[in-house]
Amino acid sequence: KDSCCVSIDGLGEIESVAIGQANGNKIKLINSVDFPNSLGMFYSAITHFLGFKANSSEGTVMALATFGNFNEKIPNQKSTYYKKIREMISIEKNFKMQIDLSWFNFPFTRQGWVSNKFVKCFGEPRKKNSKISKHHKNIAAALQRVFEEIYLEIIIQASEKVKSKNLTLSGGCALNCKANGLVLSNTKFKDIYIQPASHDAGNAVGAAYLGYLSKNRKNNKNFQRFDHTYFGPEYSQQQIKKTLINIGLKFEKLDNSPLNCANKLKNGKVVGWFQDKMEFGPRALGNRSILADPRSPNMKDIINKKIKRRESFRPFAPSVLEEFQSEWFEGNFFSPYMSSLMRVRKEKRKIIPAVTHFDNTARLQTVNRDFNLKFSNLLNYFYKLTSVPVILNTSFNENEPIVLKPEEALECILRTDMDCIFINNFLIEKIN
Repeated sequence: KDSCCVSIDGLGEIESVAIGQANGNKIKLINSVDFPNSLGMFYSAITHFLGFKANSSEGTVMALATFGNFNEKIPNQKSTYYKKIREMISIEKNFKMQIDLSWFNFPFTRQGWVSNKFVKCFGEPRKKNSKISKHHKNIAAALQRVFEEIYLEIIIQASEKVKSKNLTLSGGCALNCKANGLVLSNTKFKDIYIQPASHDAGNAVGAAYLGYLSKNRKNNKNFQRFDHTYFGPEYSQQQIKKTLINIGLKFEKLDNSPLNCANKLKNGKVVGWFQDKMEFGPRALGNRSILADPRSPNMKDIINKKIKRRESFRPFAPSVLEEFQSEWFEGNFFSPYMSSLMRVRKEKRKIIPAVTHFDNTARLQTVNRDFNLKFSNLLNYFYKLTSVPVILNTSFNENEPIVLKPEEALECILRTDMDCIFINNFLIEKIN
């Protein structure tokens, strides 16, 4: 009913940060920061310098940061990686955030996102698909550290302006789950809501609400909390069966696909899980997912190399039954949208190595049976079989958008080393 609202992005119309105070269905703008002073652009520029796609691969850089040391000295420089990158951005009271544009090319130019000054300090940009060196890892570590400091400072200043125990985060920067994991322990907020599609796709939600309000001025108090993301298309049994017959694949119709899937996972199979309505947003939350056994120490490398075909250092998320979250992960912060990092409890790390990152963290999804009964049942069956209420969950794709249609899911399994796929209650096994 009331909330401090913080949006931190690359660029909106002209704003890169907006602070609002929400009461009921009204939002009062409190303050803002304008482009080119943009925390999102700052992160994207250095993402591009590191050889990854700007406005797309920032999550890869966030994962890479774990392997670097921001306190090391830059080769041929007197300063450390952290100190030099910290010089590039500052924030004072009243949201006075400033980017030192001498380090960057804003907006993007043919010379790239960073300036000659940046190149003189850090060397030539890394070429796409070239070797990732210790130098690149240290840059990523320093970038993430500085990002977290500025991100938290914006939120702390917002908490001083808006007196609410609740915080609502949005904007592309709110997809940085490592920074999100620091908010509760470093601010006065008691409850945090992070819009699951907090990047530009979230504009669709705002537009829909605005349209509803304009037509229903007298009946505008019926809003419900956005508690799940399963708003996408779904396909009938008849449609799925017709697709399977047309493609010519052998299939089996099951009475209990969650139980059958749990047994496949227990036996080390990598499974495509395509069910009901598609999730909204960039995270696979149990309806368009690739699933695996988190207990296998080799599973992360197998999926990265043979299925996702991406960098070996990139981690995979655990999905855990909500009631077991605090037993397996530190803290007590429910994360239905994989929006925050948590530390895996020390005694559990050797049990679920496939979803425990290098720094012992995990981008966690807590699963509630009220919002996804089928996925919750699958986790329960796996728990009964293994005593582990956790499954490795990654998006159903291979260097492309998450699959939408049954045809796309089938194409994905045919060109990768997935073992089988469940489309609703149809099982298709790959014969090697």
